[in-house]
Amino acid sequence: MIDARTSFILAGLLFVALPATTWTILHRRHDRRSVATWCSGSLLYGFGFILLGLRESFDARVAFGLGTLLVFASYPLRAAALLRELGDSRPNLPRLALPWLVASTAYLAVLTLGELQARPLAVSLLANLGGAAWLAWLAWTLHRRNGSRSAAMLAWTDAMFAAALAVRLVAVASRWESARAFAGHVDLILALVSSVIASLYGNMGYIGIALESARRQELTREAELAREHERRMQTELRLQEQAAAHEDRGRLLAQREEMLAMLAHEVRQPLNNASAALQSAAEAVADEQRDRRSAADRLQRASTVLSQITTALDNTLADAVLLNDATPLARQDIDIDTLVQLALADVEPAERPRLRIERATGTRTASMHAGLIRLALRNLIANALAYAPANTPVTVRIADSDEPLALVVEVVDRGAGIPDELRPRLFTRGARGTAPGQRHGHGLGLYIVHRVMALHGGEVRLQHPAAGGLAIALVIPQSFDE
Repeated sequence: MIDARTSFILAGLLFVALPATTWTILHRRHDRRSVATWCSGSLLYGFGFILLGLRESFDARVAFGLGTLLVFASYPLRAAALLRELGDSRPNLPRLALPWLVASTAYLAVLTLGELQARPLAVSLLANLGGAAWLAWLAWTLHRRNGSRSAAMLAWTDAMFAAALAVRLVAVASRWESARAFAGHVDLILALVSSVIASLYGNMGYIGIALESARRQELTREAELAREHERRMQTELRLQEQAAAHEDRGRLLAQREEMLAMLAHEVRQPLNNASAALQSAAEAVADEQRDRRSAADRLQRASTVLSQITTALDNTLADAVLLNDATPLARQDIDIDTLVQLALADVEPAERPRLRIERATGTRTASMHAGLIRLALRNLIANALAYAPANTPVTVRIADSDEPLALVVEVVDRGAGIPDELRPRLFTRGARGTAPGQRHGHGLGLYIVHRVMALHGGEVRLQHPAAGGLAIALVIPQSFDE
């Protein structure tokens, strides 16, 4: 059977091998200073046990004294390693070692002055019990702070070792006169076994603590990388938004330039024509010998040109200002007949006889933006008059709809309809049809009609009646969220 001294030597060899394994596993994965501090403490603990087991090989007092001092010195080193895991990057090792210097001094004093009996053994047990309890408390603090299960295992094994030392201390006190360090009592065996378990699971626990710490650091780095990626994405998004805003500004500037060019074309030349017609009419009126009817014709042409200018200005200003305004649409209850008459009044007097009004509803008022609906209706009527054969009627039909609840204003002509190639882009800016003898515009008419209906939450419906021609209906919803 293995005696107590041999057991101490074997336990010491195990205690030396364990920190060597710990160093091999962790020195490339964890903070080397922390690992070196822990392994140094564990090595001192193992060497202390070996010296205690070799007391028969040389002076017993030297073996006991040096072995116990090495065991004492292991506690502040291992405590310093745990403090580093708790966030103290530079623990004050001299301050940590001070209690153990006091314990060592007391131990050496009683060892030198007395026999190898109860007093030095009691001092050694008290110091080891305090060291084990200290390590258990630090490990438990680490567990509570980081949720480390390995730290919890380390805390429980050191607490178990402290409890075994307390049992050993009580046993020594109960047989004070006959107490011996290596007496083969159950309490000695319990303390020795618990020290082996504490060392084994303690080193395993520290390995787990270090690996968990490395994993937390890795997760922290991943989180930082994720945050950095998020910041970069946000920066890229802001840059994209700025680029989009810059592009929008450029587009708006281009539209402004286009509108200015259009106004220059649509207004300057017609004004010159109107001026020439008015001047010619004035000359005809001044010359009594000339035909007064010729002067009236010239005045009529000037009026027509001015009406065209008004229409061009209304469409351009609506596109530039009103239709691009982000404020909610101001709807009011408008008298339908009055609105239609205002739209008809915008038509050239010579074309008004072609217009027909049909009513298929008794509804008198409807909710809408009067100015925009008048503009849209005027554009539809102007298109119908321009692209339908001369002297053919254009009908404005007023009806309503139950599903959806809406006012329907339809303009029907007897023209050739819409060419197939124009239909996909009919309501886009710049889309223009062709009609013999018609002045080419800038394609804002139907684009504005579509935008006006979009602002009202309505739609523009196209139909090609069986009798020929084209019917375009404005569907103006009357059920909407306030």
